[in-house]
Amino acid sequence: MRKITWAAATAVLSVGMLTGCSSADGESGDTAKASAGATKDTEKKDTGKKDTGKAAGKKDDARIGVAGTACELPVSFEVAKGWKPAASSAEDAKMLAKLNGRTSVTAACVIDAKPAGLLGNMRVWTAGRTDKSPRQVLDAFIAEEKRVSDQEFSETKVGDLPAAEVTYKESSPLLDEPSPQRALAVTTPKGTVVLHLTAFDGGEYKDMLPAFELAKKTMLPAS
Repeated sequence: MRKITWAAATAVLSVGMLTGCSSADGESGDTAKASAGATKDTEKKDTGKKDTGKAAGKKDDARIGVAGTACELPVSFEVAKGWKPAASSAEDAKMLAKLNGRTSVTAACVIDAKPAGLLGNMRVWTAGRTDKSPRQVLDAFIAEEKRVSDQEFSETKVGDLPAAEVTYKESSPLLDEPSPQRALAVTTPKGTVVLHLTAFDGGEYKDMLPAFELAKKTMLPAS
């Protein structure tokens, strides 16, 4: 059972999962996270349960990454039903780089899970073409994370693209146990991509994982 208030949850999300973008209806990322905490109990009372990973795993005919979509990236992939993608502005990217001390990649896109009733997001980080392997890209990415433990790396492929994946846990002074995280690195002729799943806690991570797997399964080099 969680031992913190949803106000504390909002604080964690604001620091660790800052969306850094505005939603289509004008709601800022910070406001969206705050409202996620405020409406969590209401959603459960109204529906009996939240929109879990089963819904998240359904296709919504939404592919991002190519020109004309919410985010233009070196790859394209399908976004799970209810999740909301938005490009990160140059200002957002600078703010996140400063906040996270991240220099190996740049924030390019955030896919917010709040509209699907979940606390967390998937963020796409990009960099230019590199001679580094996907595992080396992940090593640099994880080195910039804070309070990391239980790292498990694996080599894989996404279609014909070389890739590497890591699962790990990240601790927070506001939570009574570390939260699971996952990241996938892919190198393409058009640049490097890291897809990062950030969940509030283990329960949210489990519910959000189908959306991550959908993105991974449908990922292609952007044309």
